[in-house]
Amino acid sequence: MAEIRTGDSDIDGDGESRAVRSDICARLDEIRDVVPAERRPELEEILGALRGSGDLAGPQAALHRLLRRCGVAAGLRAFTRGAGIGGLPAAVEGHPVVEAYVCPGDRCDRRAPARNRPVPETCRLYGEPMRRRRLS
Repeated sequence: MAEIRTGDSDIDGDGESRAVRSDICARLDEIRDVVPAERRPELEEILGALRGSGDLAGPQAALHRLLRRCGVAAGLRAFTRGAGIGGLPAAVEGHPVVEAYVCPGDRCDRRAPARNRPVPETCRLYGEPMRRRRLS
């Protein structure tokens, strides 16, 4: 399994790239909030690379370094699952989750509960409506 060296921490490339991409999508508004205006072009360039179909190791490492330069000590780790973001909850209001909104291009593993939500969430990374999919 490939690893991305990001200073004092590692982010697994192959096995976790979908998870990292989904974390970035889910928390992109927060990421944008910590990047000052003068660094936004650099952020948008990195996001463009993350949207591509190539190797994600370089763009993920670049985003990690950018966040560190913007004062986020943990860099990209501050916005990933270990920092409190999780996947789809096991149950909603005592009922099993059977449908969720998922990545529109199946490029990451982000899921958002669809129960009582007729309008899909928008993929923040690609700007497309998420697809509703039956999970069980």
